[in-house]
Amino acid sequence: MENEIFKDPNISKAYLRLSLPLVLSMAVTLIYNLADTYFIAQSNDTNIVAGVSLGMPLFTLLMAFGNIFGQGGSSLISRLLGQKNEQGVRHVSSFCFYITIFAGILIAAFMLVFRVPLLHVLGASEETFVHA
Repeated sequence: MENEIFKDPNISKAYLRLSLPLVLSMAVTLIYNLADTYFIAQSNDTNIVAGVSLGMPLFTLLMAFGNIFGQGGSSLISRLLGQKNEQGVRHVSSFCFYITIFAGILIAAFMLVFRVPLLHVLGASEETFVHA
């Protein structure tokens, strides 16, 4: 494994190098959402735009659950790398990968089963419900 970034005493350099992928992924998600809304707005139907906007909290919820395992796992992986425990790193990274997929499927199934009450809680009206 490449641990050179942890050997450098300059913490700010390591922090910037490790945080850059996270910031870039958040920027890509933001651009994706803006582009999605822009192209849907070209239909000139406010109900469709409202439907997409109503789905945004659910999309954010799925991302949050993914980040729980990603950030928590990366903290543990960092400690295991410090202990030079490569086998533990492999186990934790595999677990985080598979539990994220499992949690996503479980949440998606829950949202499909309870989509009608969930969309009403989010504020969907009769006009926007079909698009949400």
